[in-house]
Amino acid sequence: MGATASEEHLNILISGAGIAGLTAALGFRLQGHEVTLFERSTAAQETAAAIHLAPNCYGLLRRFGINPETFGANPVHSIVEYDAQGNLKRDVTLTKALTIWEHPWALAHRARLHDALKKAALDTSGPGFPAVLKTSSRVTKIDCSNASVQLSDGSWHFGDLVLGADGVSSLTRAAVAGTDIKPFSSGKSAFRFLVSYGKIRSNTQTERFVKREGCMSLWIGDDRRLVMYPCENNTIMNFVGIHPSELSLSTNHDGWNSGGSKQVLLDVYRDFGPTVASLLGLVDEKDLKVWTLLDMAQLPTWVNGKAALLGDAAHPFLPHQGQGGGIAIEDAVSLCALLRRGTRKKDIPDRLALYETIRRDRAHKVQEYTRIAGTDLNDENRQTFNIMEFMNYNFGHDEWHNSTHALNKTIWSHDPHSYWCSPISFGPVAVPLDGQPTQPVDAKTLTYTARFKASAAYLKTLFPTEAFRFARPGTVGEISFNYTEVEVTTGSGCKHSSVGLSLHGVEYHKVDGSKVVGSFLVVLFESSDDPQSASPVDLGLPKVYCNIEAVKNDNTLIVTCSSAGNTFLELSYEELKPVCETKIVSEEAPVDCSKPGSSGSPGPLVEEGTLWYRYVPTVGGFGKADAAYPVFAASASPRTPEKAQYIETGTGCNIKFLPGDWEGFSVVRHVVKGLTEISLYEAVRVTVEKVDGNQDYRKASKIE
Repeated sequence: MGATASEEHLNILISGAGIAGLTAALGFRLQGHEVTLFERSTAAQETAAAIHLAPNCYGLLRRFGINPETFGANPVHSIVEYDAQGNLKRDVTLTKALTIWEHPWALAHRARLHDALKKAALDTSGPGFPAVLKTSSRVTKIDCSNASVQLSDGSWHFGDLVLGADGVSSLTRAAVAGTDIKPFSSGKSAFRFLVSYGKIRSNTQTERFVKREGCMSLWIGDDRRLVMYPCENNTIMNFVGIHPSELSLSTNHDGWNSGGSKQVLLDVYRDFGPTVASLLGLVDEKDLKVWTLLDMAQLPTWVNGKAALLGDAAHPFLPHQGQGGGIAIEDAVSLCALLRRGTRKKDIPDRLALYETIRRDRAHKVQEYTRIAGTDLNDENRQTFNIMEFMNYNFGHDEWHNSTHALNKTIWSHDPHSYWCSPISFGPVAVPLDGQPTQPVDAKTLTYTARFKASAAYLKTLFPTEAFRFARPGTVGEISFNYTEVEVTTGSGCKHSSVGLSLHGVEYHKVDGSKVVGSFLVVLFESSDDPQSASPVDLGLPKVYCNIEAVKNDNTLIVTCSSAGNTFLELSYEELKPVCETKIVSEEAPVDCSKPGSSGSPGPLVEEGTLWYRYVPTVGGFGKADAAYPVFAASASPRTPEKAQYIETGTGCNIKFLPGDWEGFSVVRHVVKGLTEISLYEAVRVTVEKVDGNQDYRKASKIE
């Protein structure tokens, strides 16, 4: 399963051209592979229904160049819940709550998403090989060992990999999983239909439901519920009516396109009050669909040789959390990340096995959450249902970063030439670092700090173990780039420069259940011309030596980091100006001393010090460590006015990651490549402070 420098592409066959199949086709196209989709229908079209695009799948679509807002997806702004009699139970505005997620939670027309994916996958003007879509092509047989499929017309098609993305009624499931496990009725069925805003607005009893954009409304009864939410830029309302199957048995059929009876719909919800009756009265019966909600036991496997299942073919989802489409998209993205450009054909079975390892637990966990969310009100499982816990698990995930990181770890573990040394967040290096810096006796320290919001989804992959976590949920975190000059005032009188990258609001979870909260030092670049440092190498700080230059022009400081003649990082601290003389400033919130009474209130999360991970490679061996453990250095006592020389603030910081020629970057090559993956958002603040003394980590200790 080793890495390869070749750029050979794969020939991938996909059964099913729904959302899962087309997402995979688009992702593989972007990786430079050839894709053929076999669709049993004649038109490869989706039904007239809406779909949740939660943050965990919205960002993946963006990564593949699909921007849901361009085809009418509208964000969720609020959720309103009523009981079966129409009494208001809760009205929650989500605008502020959703800011913790990196990407939006949007509601889209399923057909529009399908069309966008199909266009991007098939468009001849796009990058790579355009995918080929063959309609009226029903796959009837799969040879998993030879990656070939037979169609209903008897023809055989051959590739390097076969994927079954043919939905809940998958024909490829038995061939891949080797079992006769089939979906079964969950005991519930669902009406589904769309109503235009115009119709709702024209009715005096219902017009209030179109006055709030992005509002999802739910009526929850004991054993039935009605869910209503907008799509198509808040111009069409999507309805889902979940109820016991026996209530619509006369019109109920498996599948998404079975016609429903309007009278049966009204009868099922006759006790939900006049407002619901008025809403349901607006439906056009010819647009009403009803289908059985299917569930399925876990398959023994999703993969077989050179074939794999994804989406509903592997794990059919009930609709209660709106995650079925999102998890299918995650499956597709995982496969694309694992079978990236340059994957060797002989590596396919191992990569598919890794795919199942990565995806199986998450898919089935979300599936089980969905079952609980759909239970009747009197079900004992529902009494302990914590919707926020499940939402955090569902939304706070980025499968591209997750699968990419898992593949990297697997490749590193199989590479006999990988040499692990600190910092380990970016993986192994080829050459160990050396140098024995000493502790300056007396110094003056000038520190420029730029704090940013960034994509926490990627930042999580920089944690060396699962015991490190962000203290707060969400996919938006904070990081800081600190440029520090230390001037030694005794002995040689030299100056030392460093640039550090820290993640803020990090918890280390100890074995005994307690936590340590601090900032996590990911990497510390130190000037190689004079490795005098306040951070001795025996403390195991994640340091890398490089050339650091700083030039200040007027009120801007420009810092560049380079290695082997190549600049890989440029920091520009801009519009710097003094704030006050000899005053204390909180690291959490700089004080503007020009304002009377300013106190610089810190955020509610207090960082107790600095965390890092010490890794000591085994002498004479590769891939093994003599020591690997977390370290913590408590913050020093509060600074006094006598130590603070002056304080400045800035308007922002411009950061450029310059990958350049990887081969020319010596031992920092892997670190620089990792830096380019960081997604920065707006700057939170920029501060400058000069103090007597310097950061002393000599009292740091092992956490456990």
